[in-house]
Amino acid sequence: MKIQIFEPNLCCSTGVCGPTPDKDLINLQQTVQAANKAGIKIERYAINQQPLAFTGNDTIRAYIKENGTGNFPVTLVDGAIILEKRYPSLDDLKKHIPELADVKSEVNVLGAF
Repeated sequence: MKIQIFEPNLCCSTGVCGPTPDKDLINLQQTVQAANKAGIKIERYAINQQPLAFTGNDTIRAYIKENGTGNFPVTLVDGAIILEKRYPSLDDLKKHIPELADVKSEVNVLGAF
């Protein structure tokens, strides 16, 4: 099982930094942590930090050719696009990854959102 999230420009590897972090990125980090605890690894790639991951992935390269770069984030599971224009929630991932069925998200590190 391979889960990849291709993201727009981020200021750091998680995007959860600065005085007012983006709520969606905080929730994503919580989802990533819950998946990790279940043994599911999620790979994240920001276009400004890992551009070769975008050009080296056939699905994403075709997506950019058709849609441009304005619709990121894009989530792939085993190379297939399952979500675009927003970050996946744990419930979104559960629809595609049976191993996450019983995983519950914990209260996130930076407070409840």
